[in-house]
Amino acid sequence: MKKLNLFLACAIFCAGASFAAKEKDVPLVESKYSFEYRETAQKLREPKAPFEQDGLIVFSAQEGPHYVGIAFDFENFQKIHPFQKRIILDEDGEKDRAWYFYILEEYPKTDKILYRLIIDGLWTTDPMNPKQHYDETTGIRLSQIDVRREYEIATSVKTSSNGKSVHFVYKGKSGQNVRVAGTFSNWDSWIYRLAETSRGFYELTLPMNEGTYYYVYCIGTKEFPDLTNHERAIKDGGKAVSKIIVTNE
Repeated sequence: MKKLNLFLACAIFCAGASFAAKEKDVPLVESKYSFEYRETAQKLREPKAPFEQDGLIVFSAQEGPHYVGIAFDFENFQKIHPFQKRIILDEDGEKDRAWYFYILEEYPKTDKILYRLIIDGLWTTDPMNPKQHYDETTGIRLSQIDVRREYEIATSVKTSSNGKSVHFVYKGKSGQNVRVAGTFSNWDSWIYRLAETSRGFYELTLPMNEGTYYYVYCIGTKEFPDLTNHERAIKDGGKAVSKIIVTNE
């Protein structure tokens, strides 16, 4: 009986190990990845040059190497992100073709991204991407992808021939009376009103001298911080207000 139990235990372990090894090659479905990520991974049918889709950047590599990784300039090439393997099965459940892929979800607001691949321990440019950038300071060639993603407009400091100004932005329901009050108006909320330039999108540009300013938006009697500006401070009475700094730089 003991021998039988030992045999069954070994059989179960071996079956489990075989299943785990097979699972490494199936398409990514873990819940920790976003729906957009998983959908993009499932739609990728072959390795190709890197491309943007729904705010994601997709990289891929041919099957063959044991390991493919990628490192980016905005991380100073200090972090290597491993590619995952994508396998397509035929009608009999046998492997038809396979390749590696990596999907970049978060990246800075930039016009281009420079990167290098690490294939079986060797640093190299991306064979799938003909566009390269030569770094004169290091003498290294890097792969390049141009970023065309549009970013939402947010309240910010503008520079023009007339000096500095702050461009206020509010996004909400259409047809509202949106005002802004702050230290620049002695907290009077009836001086400055934002214009609805498109449906639910309100804007106002005010000239500002160098300094630090605090403000809130107002609709009726309600006051609230600017959601497009993450800089915050606490006003007298404990209310949160938005903060913006105007410099001469």
